[in-house]
Amino acid sequence: MTVESALRASRATPGPGAVRPGRAVTVPISALDVSRPLRSGGPNPDHVRTLAALDASLLPPILVHHPTMRVLDGAHRVQAELLRGGTHIRVEFFEGTEEECFVLAVRSNVGHGLPLPLADRKAAAARILRAYPQWSDRSIGEVSGLSPKTVGAIRRRSAEENPRLNGGGRLGRDGRTYPTSVAEGRLYASKLIGERPHASLREIASRAGISLGTAQDVRKRLENGQDPVPGARGGVRRAVGPDGEGTCNDSALDANGNRRTVPDVPHPSLPERLRPLKQDPALRSTDMGRALLRLLSSHEIPVAHWQALIDGVPAHRARAVADIADQCARIWQEFAREMAGRVSEG
Repeated sequence: MTVESALRASRATPGPGAVRPGRAVTVPISALDVSRPLRSGGPNPDHVRTLAALDASLLPPILVHHPTMRVLDGAHRVQAELLRGGTHIRVEFFEGTEEECFVLAVRSNVGHGLPLPLADRKAAAARILRAYPQWSDRSIGEVSGLSPKTVGAIRRRSAEENPRLNGGGRLGRDGRTYPTSVAEGRLYASKLIGERPHASLREIASRAGISLGTAQDVRKRLENGQDPVPGARGGVRRAVGPDGEGTCNDSALDANGNRRTVPDVPHPSLPERLRPLKQDPALRSTDMGRALLRLLSSHEIPVAHWQALIDGVPAHRARAVADIADQCARIWQEFAREMAGRVSEG
């Protein structure tokens, strides 16, 4: 058994400490090291007697760290075999580091047999946090038999002494690294959108570790000139440039040549800006006006629908569609310049 098999989650035994059965061998009990039990109170005598009364062939093999012969899981079964007068026991070996052994020991003792006391599980979670701070609270909770909320509280207390425990992302049960907060994920998504404006929402969501709906909302907020994080404080609207750094859209230079910012004024959405045009009789009463409103309204499509249109284009037509869309965009840009010129002339 390797640490890779221990860290891969399975449906039967999920979590970074998942154990998969290997080939069992029989070894002398005298060769085993049982000097470092997980339980602070030592073996439970009643549980040992209960196991001793069972057929030994019905019990699973114990888990042993091969290089040191330390018993990771099965201390009660060892004592029960000694109580029966036995001298040998079936074992399953594990190759790994000290901390990997500890994770396996905790996961195995939580998964079956006599559960670890709450105090021991909390102490185990704190040690796993120190060894693997990148693991998510849920992953550590599944290893130690605690709720994610309890692990989070342990992390906060431990982080007061070791801030490293709150840094970086979190490694989930699926092996992917996720941001420590939704806000962090939104900011990273906005950076990705700035770097790759034509990337799909699915790709942005996957790389930023956020949901598809959150990625859609980030892109929509950026299109509307809003901060990618709802309720962001500071009064300055931020956009994300290609380098990922926040920039101020509404900015100018003061008399000293320094950039100044103006308070955020959220841009209304496209439907909100179209509404008064659709209600204007001067446009609605003419053929050209109605044609223009229909053309403008054709872009009144939610971001998710745009993504569906993109996904629906076959790969061999992607370049042709992209070129036509680019040509349409240039036509609209020229139209916008003509309209802006009329405004300045008026």
